[in-house]
Amino acid sequence: MTNRYFFFLIIILFFATSLQAQNFGERASIGIYGGIMQYHGSMPETEKKFAAGINLHYEITDKIALRFQYTASEAGGGDSSLNNIANNGNDIRSQHYYFNTNINEFNLLAEYNFFNINAGAKFTPYIFSGIGYYNFKPYQTELVTRANGTVRYQNVAMKQVEKFSNWKTNIPAGIGIKYAFSPNFMINAEGSYRFLFNKYIDNYIADNKKDSYYTITLGIIFRLSKISVKSSYGNGGSSKNCKCPPVY
Repeated sequence: MTNRYFFFLIIILFFATSLQAQNFGERASIGIYGGIMQYHGSMPETEKKFAAGINLHYEITDKIALRFQYTASEAGGGDSSLNNIANNGNDIRSQHYYFNTNINEFNLLAEYNFFNINAGAKFTPYIFSGIGYYNFKPYQTELVTRANGTVRYQNVAMKQVEKFSNWKTNIPAGIGIKYAFSPNFMINAEGSYRFLFNKYIDNYIADNKKDSYYTITLGIIFRLSKISVKSSYGNGGSSKNCKCPPVY
């Protein structure tokens, strides 16, 4: 619980400081993205699931940015060699073990862009890493009979294999590439791997194996306030609002 409050405190302090800076809108961008998520862990049978999210970029220099983002995704998999009920499964219709896990993730990332889009580059590869905090809830789907005799499917949290917290820390790291229609509107593709300190994503710990997952996404990025090409700051570029004396 303390780690969660500390993580959110860092984020609040960062944005409180950023909002006081000049030209915040020119340095800040909103990104929206979607793609797939793949889990790796104890289960040999895995499923690709949908992932989507939103982020806020804040450029410290033309090439270095901080990024706060939220991602919603899901993990899924199973093992047909394992008995479901004997391994904390609660879906009595299924003989074999399977799981699904909802994941809601918050990340604070540092990003480095190899080329300067603000100075006119049309594309740039980039790398990023940071810290994440996520909530996960393993569940199975049961067939429930209502009082009136009708039936419906219902997602029910799995019995925990041992007591654990549903909030955990991770370390995301990845690579991507951006294409700029202008410095104010870009599209991007990226892959991000999450290093976890957690063996409970699949609610199975017999092999004591740590779980992990990665995402592959496509997105669009909008700058909050428009700038002109070759507007630059922080690394020797020309300034949009430069009030320089004429050169003769």
